[in-house]
Amino acid sequence: MKKLVLILAMATLGVATVAQTLEVESAVQDMRKKYLNKAKASIDKACNHDQTKEDAKTWYYKGLIYCQIGNETGNPKSKYKDLAPDWCDQAYDAALKCRELDKNNEWAESNNTVFGYVGGEYSNLALAAYNAHDFQKSLDYCEKSITAFGYMGDKKQSDNAYYIAGLCAEQLHDKDLVKKYFSTLMRRKTDKKSVYEKLYSMYLADSNKAEATKVANNYYKFHPEDYNSALMMSRAYRMNGNIEKSNEMVNAALNQTKDNPQVYSALLCAAAEMLVEGNDFEAAEAKYNESLQLVNNQFQANFGMGSMYFNRAVDKINAANDVPFDDETGLAEKLTEESKVFFGKAESYMKAAVAYIDALPEAQQPMQKANLYNCLSALKTIYARLQNATELPAINARLEAITKG
Repeated sequence: MKKLVLILAMATLGVATVAQTLEVESAVQDMRKKYLNKAKASIDKACNHDQTKEDAKTWYYKGLIYCQIGNETGNPKSKYKDLAPDWCDQAYDAALKCRELDKNNEWAESNNTVFGYVGGEYSNLALAAYNAHDFQKSLDYCEKSITAFGYMGDKKQSDNAYYIAGLCAEQLHDKDLVKKYFSTLMRRKTDKKSVYEKLYSMYLADSNKAEATKVANNYYKFHPEDYNSALMMSRAYRMNGNIEKSNEMVNAALNQTKDNPQVYSALLCAAAEMLVEGNDFEAAEAKYNESLQLVNNQFQANFGMGSMYFNRAVDKINAANDVPFDDETGLAEKLTEESKVFFGKAESYMKAAVAYIDALPEAQQPMQKANLYNCLSALKTIYARLQNATELPAINARLEAITKG
């Protein structure tokens, strides 16, 4: 009697197993015939049944069917456009489950099709959320995109997701998270200049010279053809006190851009800025002048030269203020006069920088608002120090208009 019961139980189990296997096959056939509502119903049953829910094949087909449904959501004429609003999450979870159960990698290659589809969709959603300033949601989508593309080995697409994730982390003011995503990109030899620049500036802000130098080294090592990498390497050498190597790297960057006057001119200004930081004013002036000879009508060199003279004038004033009140050597007066000389030199360059901005097309003017304000503020101080009452009212009026605007 017991034997008969056992046989009957096994027979019942066999029927159930076959039935559920047929449910999967039915779902596949309905999917191929574009009967997506029927395919969805069948595969959902199979995924919830004890006899088929532990089979990787079941979950692969669920992911594929839901991707097919997702393909219909963008078609307003499709009767399946609202069949599964959460199709992407469903397909993603199914692909993960398939991967978990697929111990022999029998379905790995096929399952990558699902990962690729949902990875692309999450990337699109991440970009849309980022543009809508919903940075946390964008970051969540990026994480899923990174996982999906990571499993299928698509480095290019996962790198794009890492990049958007880093931008989101920056907007969320999570510095550690920015470092996490951008450091990964750096290790993967990204060609995105902004990744290296952001990491470099963050480590400098942390007073972590070692990590900043490592970033510069990686940038130059991975992309020696990019003059920006040589320029960053130059800054790193100068930061560490190796002026000779710093100058060598500047020259390397300049040599790469001699055939492009606009870029070469901008690099001369960048080199001049570093020289100013090292108080090598004579060499900096030479670089700025060379830049102006190449491109006479520009903002960077004029503002750079004007700022250099302006800051030197301010240094003279501060030094004069530090002279003891009872000093009888006339040092304070001497320093004050020297400051006026520097203010006088700064004036013409700041005016040239303002003239450059004023001559830009009206559509570009708003983007230069901060630069214009800085130039006018410098000119206000210059005219006040030089006691130029004629020019000062016009400058004050323009500054007031910018502030109100």
